[in-house]
Amino acid sequence: MIGLPGTDTMIKQAFADVYGKERSTKFFDRFLNEFVDERDFAFLKSLGVNSLRIPFNYKYFIDDQYPDRYKEEGFAYLDNIISLCEKYEIYAILDLHSVPGGQNPDWHADTSSGLPLFWEYGALRDSVIGLWGYIAHHYRNQPWVAAYDIVNEPSMVTNAEVFNEFYRKVIAEIRQFDVKHIIFIEGNHFTTDFSMLDPIDDPQVAYEFHFYPFVDEPAVLTHEMDRTRRKEIFAAAFQQLISIREKYKRPIWCGELGLVFEKEDIDFQVTIIEDMLDLCEENDVSWALWTYKDAATMGIVYPRAETPWRQLTEQIKQVWNQHKEQEKGEALVDYMAETYFQPISKEMRYPLQFRMRTLMQVICVEQNLKPFLQELPWEDAYQLPESFHWDQCETWDELATLIRKYTTI
Repeated sequence: MIGLPGTDTMIKQAFADVYGKERSTKFFDRFLNEFVDERDFAFLKSLGVNSLRIPFNYKYFIDDQYPDRYKEEGFAYLDNIISLCEKYEIYAILDLHSVPGGQNPDWHADTSSGLPLFWEYGALRDSVIGLWGYIAHHYRNQPWVAAYDIVNEPSMVTNAEVFNEFYRKVIAEIRQFDVKHIIFIEGNHFTTDFSMLDPIDDPQVAYEFHFYPFVDEPAVLTHEMDRTRRKEIFAAAFQQLISIREKYKRPIWCGELGLVFEKEDIDFQVTIIEDMLDLCEENDVSWALWTYKDAATMGIVYPRAETPWRQLTEQIKQVWNQHKEQEKGEALVDYMAETYFQPISKEMRYPLQFRMRTLMQVICVEQNLKPFLQELPWEDAYQLPESFHWDQCETWDELATLIRKYTTI
């Protein structure tokens, strides 16, 4: 999302290896504090946005060496954003985007193993259960925090008892301190499969799914597919997801939808977003786009091409492409199996490619991130976060126009 290879932890370690731990900490503190400001919120308000899903890493609150002690550091960052939400009357939804061990095997869960180990160890889950109590106590009287999004995109959960027990315990922990705020529950398989989850007896619980239908049907992203056919595929996938509303008799929310935008294809891509948003509106489902701002990937706002951050990431892009990682991971797994063992099934390849990609990420950080940082003086590196300042960014106006079509109704 920010145009650098590796997980969040790997990237921060790379900065520490090149510039030293103290400077790395100083860099990312500036990055977080300056990523958005009042000008961003004024723009969000102009779009008609009424809620903002705020992702955060557990490591801002938990030191892996002392998991039973919760840090206040994370509140400094969240409070800053929530104060802007309050000023501009935009509700905040707190999204725990990564947990100890990883809730799914992908890079955005900040896992270094390619395994969702969070679901294998009760001690890891207990630390997050306690964390949500800590967070709920802090925000129990904050009316502009709308909801707690317990864990982003669980996946490869194999034990239904563990899955349900975690949600029961974390909800009970939150309700010790806060009985008012909404709690969002996400399903398995990157929150598209709710078959394991039992109903929760809590009037403030709602269910969240994410809508990326092109993951299973990549042809919908091509110009060759007729738009009518694309809408049919989208509608079938959407109806399956929203069936959880009837199953649980609870409100539902599409917490993520979006795609990677390309300048030469933006008009076509906006029609894809329009088809997805139409389904939300027609079925009375509230929605959130992923994401607001990044390094010209899925965000509606992104640094201009001439900014130092984009200059750095464009250089890196010549030797690394995140969107090719899965393809390469699968190819390497196949090569290993065919060369040293026997060919493997598609079902076996899928989980193994995540593990292969963690090895690839280690190599990519070492060969495709650190060398660029080593050539960049600290004084220049420290100025990189300025690239995300509002006056250094541009927007997808086509997407902004589309959003206003729905928010001004």
